[in-house]
Amino acid sequence: MQKNYVASAFLTIKDSQVLVVHDWKNQKKIQVIENKDWLTILEIFVHEQSVKAAYEQFQKIQVFPVLESVQQQCIKARSNSDDFMVFVAHKVLKVLKKGVFSLLTPEEQVDLTANSQETYQVMRYLFEQGTFTDKHQDIKSFDAFSQSVEDMAKLGLLSPSIDTLDLGDLRRRFPICPLFGFTRGTPIDRYYLDKFIGEIREQVAGNVLEVGGVLRNREVYQFYNATEYQTLDIFASSGVTLVGDVHDPETIRPESLDAVVIFNVLEHCHNPWVVVKNIYSWLKVGGQCFCMVPSAQKLHDVPGDYWRPLPDGMKQLFQDFSQQKLHVYGNPLTVVASFMGISAEELSLQELDDFHPDYPVATCMIAMK
Repeated sequence: MQKNYVASAFLTIKDSQVLVVHDWKNQKKIQVIENKDWLTILEIFVHEQSVKAAYEQFQKIQVFPVLESVQQQCIKARSNSDDFMVFVAHKVLKVLKKGVFSLLTPEEQVDLTANSQETYQVMRYLFEQGTFTDKHQDIKSFDAFSQSVEDMAKLGLLSPSIDTLDLGDLRRRFPICPLFGFTRGTPIDRYYLDKFIGEIREQVAGNVLEVGGVLRNREVYQFYNATEYQTLDIFASSGVTLVGDVHDPETIRPESLDAVVIFNVLEHCHNPWVVVKNIYSWLKVGGQCFCMVPSAQKLHDVPGDYWRPLPDGMKQLFQDFSQQKLHVYGNPLTVVASFMGISAEELSLQELDDFHPDYPVATCMIAMK
């Protein structure tokens, strides 16, 4: 059974490459369009939703030259604009003269939807100066066309048409697992924490303090370069060596630590900026803090749940450190999985490891004093 689709993309051109922009900053996540026919397919799905009807239009368009009237409209739309971007959606094809933020300014938009519906040739001319490297450009059969449509949908250029989504097991009022996915396997954020630990394991060395952890974590995380391992918590329990408040600067002697490990704790701190300031003072010069926070996760108020620091927020929190290195993990699928309590074992490694900067699940920081 063939699916129906609608166009859903922002495109621009830079250094003769046609790029799909996946985030507002136009820097972090882009996709190069290597097949010129994809531009035509994308434009067809502005107006058509059926794959069969789209293929019929595609066959007709291949034999027609770009109309002069379309060329003139496109030249006018692109004039005096080095930052132009093309926005395609259901029944919409617009040139945004000053990039994506022109969406908020109608006078900076040129609506070419009517021209597109008449000819399906607007995209071909707007990006005529683009270079395309795909050696298999020719789409000469319905099967090849359908495969291209499927590939474009996987890349987010096409989305299922309205009222055709099958939410299946996600159409529910309650999560699949209310305990982050523990009842089904490994929670999504723990999968990402393990990846981060793999990156930092050799760097966690010397006199180490873990905030909110227990002694056995040294072996669990394989922090074997730690010559001394202390743990700090506000409650006394087995495996906690220091009972105290991380908000209190007197808890630890200044410049006494080589490393601080603080995983899934800052969101529970009512004043995280105070906590980070204290960690800075406790570290020796050259010492490092290794921090992980959830960016997309259900509330877990033990003892309180105050924040969801995002990547820019983490940079701000650790701004006084001489060096910062962010590790950010997540994509739209894993954001949904995290909130719904779907376990890591229920997704493929590719699904887990694919990264989209606008959808962080876990944000990690390595900061050096």
